[in-house]
Amino acid sequence: MHKRILASMMLLLLFIPLGAASFTGGIPVRENLFYSEEELSKVDFTTPLTEGEREYYEDTHIYITTAAPSDPVYIFFGHAGIEVDTPDTPPVMFDYGTFRFDNTFYINFALGRLYYNVIESYSFYRYEEFQMDDRTVKRIELDLTPEEKKAVIGFLSYNILPENDTYLYHYYKDNCATRLRDIYNAATGGAFREWCEKQETGKGFRAWSLPYMHPSFFFAFILNYLQGPLVDEPVDLYEACFLPDILLQTIEEYEGKNAEIIYQTKSRPDTPDHYDLITRSFIAGLAISILILLTSSKKKWISRIGDLTSGAVYLFLGVMSLVLLFMMTMTNHDVTYGNTNIIVISPFVLALAAMHLASLGKKERRKGLGSLSKILLISVLSLLALKGCLIDILYEDNIAYFVFIIPLYAAEVLVSRMKAKAVSLYR
Repeated sequence: MHKRILASMMLLLLFIPLGAASFTGGIPVRENLFYSEEELSKVDFTTPLTEGEREYYEDTHIYITTAAPSDPVYIFFGHAGIEVDTPDTPPVMFDYGTFRFDNTFYINFALGRLYYNVIESYSFYRYEEFQMDDRTVKRIELDLTPEEKKAVIGFLSYNILPENDTYLYHYYKDNCATRLRDIYNAATGGAFREWCEKQETGKGFRAWSLPYMHPSFFFAFILNYLQGPLVDEPVDLYEACFLPDILLQTIEEYEGKNAEIIYQTKSRPDTPDHYDLITRSFIAGLAISILILLTSSKKKWISRIGDLTSGAVYLFLGVMSLVLLFMMTMTNHDVTYGNTNIIVISPFVLALAAMHLASLGKKERRKGLGSLSKILLISVLSLLALKGCLIDILYEDNIAYFVFIIPLYAAEVLVSRMKAKAVSLYR
């Protein structure tokens, strides 16, 4: 028993170098990237206009347009674009958060070098696309002066030039919505940000984004497993505008008017206010633990089903943990840094997968399953206790993974003891 406790403590200590590795270095990125806040600081939103220009821009309208969440997973969170309607041209929409599939896209994405682009297209094309996907579309006209409108349009025109259309995307800090937020804030002379920052939300990026993952527990489970404590730090309302819906609602409140509904979905449900990942994870863990208990059956075919399904589950979890390990130590995906989930569901579960698959068709269960499961269980329980004692330091919102994996490890230990008793009775 003492050896298992010592092994568990050593497993916990593995996190220290992993955490340190997470916050050091990084993969070099392109130099010719467009950083909008830096460029917006150079824009003069008060340049005087001629009489003709003033009349022209008074008849020009600029809107923030949002499309509700849809499938696949990368549009679970919705989309935002900025629309420009001038007197002499059809309305056009500028969309950030687009990407091009080329020979380097996948390797860059894996390493956290998310090179995204801004594109310009006619608005009616975009509206048709949103309606075909049955996505609710809303827009709000920005309350800007003619001078501010001219400056915004000039900035957008400059941004879509081939040499300026690429930027380094970030899920929360630099996406399709935050780019529009920054433009609007610059046009207001920073007043929008100042107003937003006075309103604390009490929630981090994870809490804000979790309800948008409600269409799929599978993706919610994986995406939240891969994200560490950086997404749990409380953010203010300005930072929460990384979500298109929140950006639109915040501008509505700031300007004191309601957005216009362009199209209302006929089939898609509204995004819930809350998504309970903990309960769902606990239920999933209990279901899998029942499969593990099947391996104790005296009927060979039932035991085989238990070993096969348990092995498959551990194999999936092991691959997921290897992906996290890679992202923590070898990429620019900063949302994975310092993630204690690498201990909760660790690469060691691959050994459990191998043992289960090796047990197929055999009467005796490998003793290693019980021993390794005890070490992993003690490690997870120790981390949970440590988390309770150092809540200000280990504040990562990952209880869902504790309540998921503990029943699995406990079931393994229980089956191991049942097997040991059965063997001793026949001696």
